[in-house]
Amino acid sequence: MENFFVFLTFHYMIYLQNFIFPSVHSEENFLADYYGPHHPGNEYHTNIYPFKVLSGIGLFRLDFEPITILYGGNGSGKSTALNVISQKLHIERQSAYNSGELMDAYVDLCSFETDLRWTGEEFSMTGRRSGRYDIGDISCMITSDDIFKALLQDRVSREQTLMKSRMLTDKAGAIKNGRWASFQFSKRLDFETGENVQQYRDAVEIRKKSVSQYLRGRLGNEEPGMSNGENSFVYMSELLQKEGLYLLDEPENSLSPEMQMKLSDLLAYMARYNNSQIIMATHSPFLLSTPHAKIYNLDGAPACVSQFEKLEAMQVYYALFASMKDKFEK
Repeated sequence: MENFFVFLTFHYMIYLQNFIFPSVHSEENFLADYYGPHHPGNEYHTNIYPFKVLSGIGLFRLDFEPITILYGGNGSGKSTALNVISQKLHIERQSAYNSGELMDAYVDLCSFETDLRWTGEEFSMTGRRSGRYDIGDISCMITSDDIFKALLQDRVSREQTLMKSRMLTDKAGAIKNGRWASFQFSKRLDFETGENVQQYRDAVEIRKKSVSQYLRGRLGNEEPGMSNGENSFVYMSELLQKEGLYLLDEPENSLSPEMQMKLSDLLAYMARYNNSQIIMATHSPFLLSTPHAKIYNLDGAPACVSQFEKLEAMQVYYALFASMKDKFEK
């Protein structure tokens, strides 16, 4: 009997095929019309963000793969590119970002193509695209600010719980030690109005239980504490659930090297098995090493596609560890 081998093939989704940024000529024409005789470049107008940022590094077009990474140092323009894409695709986001009249005008000069060949110009009067679905509805933007905000909210929640537990502990201790006895039991109980009834029940409950049992009953079981990095990874894992397009701006913040490697594995899994497309800005070597990722080097002149091992920062890391090779081998 012949052996039959079934080969599984995986269909990678590319929701956003490419994105076109304005040409130098388009930027110059707009700025000349916008400022008139006071053209940017003289002493009257110095802030024309985001104009000249991406054109200044020769970035006019991005062609996307299932996982595309924008690499570059601080001020390279990788976050600007993500913000522009996010606004052009009408992606809802939590954290505020640089916006205004010039940003809106710049975004209007951009264009893009999806797997449905949208041009971005066919919006209805309600502001929605007239295609089969709106790419903004299947897209998500996650920034480092979003992650820090979630961590802060979690910290506030934990501090509120801690404060409440201290108040309940003081109350339980006072009742058990009899310091509240004159207050709790000298007052008249009115079961019709409920006056002082709950205080009496609390006192009875506290006297029946240990302080820890009383706190667990009121606050629930204490969850094991996690570090900021662990909380960040859990937060991102919860957001990276559905199929769709994800824009990630430096998601490695607060993550340890081990957690960054886990995030790399998660993103690779999402792209291969969960019909997801990832566009990410990062300078993390662990995320840059994600298998089959297409990397745009925004530190290049001009910006261009580059291999992981040829990035300048990766060469620096390699040289550092190679110089201490004997220490690791020991």
